[in-house]
Amino acid sequence: MKVIENQTFTKKRIEIDDTQFTGCTFNGCVLVYSGTGGTAMNGCHLNETGFEFEGGAAKTLELLTAMHRGGFRELVEATIAGIRGEQPTPAAPQA
Repeated sequence: MKVIENQTFTKKRIEIDDTQFTGCTFNGCVLVYSGTGGTAMNGCHLNETGFEFEGGAAKTLELLTAMHRGGFRELVEATIAGIRGEQPTPAAPQA
């Protein structure tokens, strides 16, 4: 994994797969994640910066969205609770 430390990025489109950022600042950037490799951000600051998801990462979000809208809201919410580090409430089986 590539490591980038203490850099400031301004108005850039940055592919973040396979990269660890430490102590970086992102100003008006777009962070692009495709799901082809891991990424990490430690002690970074995001100012007017957003994320875009492409490839496998975008497909995963499409699946979660469809499941949420298609009657599996509790399962998706439990997944998000796990991402937050919360103890998820087990979802009841759905028919």
